[in-house]
Amino acid sequence: MNIVVMSLAAALSLAPRAQPASPLGADATTFDELLESAYLRRDVAFVEAATADDLRYMPEPGPNSTAWTKQQLLDIVRVFDGLARHVDSVHVEAHADGALETRGHIQVKTLGADGPEYQIYYSRVYRRGPSGWQLALHQTVARLNRAIDPSLPTGGVFYGTPGAPQGVFRSGDEGVTLPRLIRDVRPQYTSEAMRALIQGAVILNVVVNTDGTVGDVFVLQSLDRIYGLDDQAIKSAKLWQFAPGTRNGEPVPVLVSIELTFTLRK
Repeated sequence: MNIVVMSLAAALSLAPRAQPASPLGADATTFDELLESAYLRRDVAFVEAATADDLRYMPEPGPNSTAWTKQQLLDIVRVFDGLARHVDSVHVEAHADGALETRGHIQVKTLGADGPEYQIYYSRVYRRGPSGWQLALHQTVARLNRAIDPSLPTGGVFYGTPGAPQGVFRSGDEGVTLPRLIRDVRPQYTSEAMRALIQGAVILNVVVNTDGTVGDVFVLQSLDRIYGLDDQAIKSAKLWQFAPGTRNGEPVPVLVSIELTFTLRK
């Protein structure tokens, strides 16, 4: 009997450990927020279940960035000393191989030597396996060691849009008259973007509310998310004023496209 028990115990110890189900769920727009929330509260078990075993995590921008392994990321999460890891401007894109790519921004507030605040712009790839969706790749596109300008809008700003949001009309809809521009505000260059000689256009879809103000903003074509030109374009668009669009004579929210250009003087 003892031999049988010992053999059974040995067999159990050699059996592969079942991987816990991923806690990320199915809504890709929340994957990054869930991960960063776990990072903030040092929830190693959550991060371990939400990341692939072959994870490559590049914490610094550039081709020479050294990739962390999954174990190295877990070690960093275990000792993270921070006040906040806020995620915004998340854009989700499906790949042909079934993977999902997310791009966005993380505002990190920390008590460590690399603080007190810095900004991370990132790209991530998630794969769906037997245990659910897991992070397979994190690439830091840019990192800025400074605070966010408090005058810049952060709510109601999205990168990319599949069409008009629910309840919002657009050009070509039956009975819809487009909003008429009353006042526009030109975007301002940032000194960093001027030094980097960045020029071009930011194309936005904006929701003109029934009172003629600008509501949600969707960035269709980004110019610069590192030195602040996208933010300046959004800031100025939020100040535009319209005569509201109508449907059968009644004011309704309408989606319109606007282009804001940045040109350096010679």
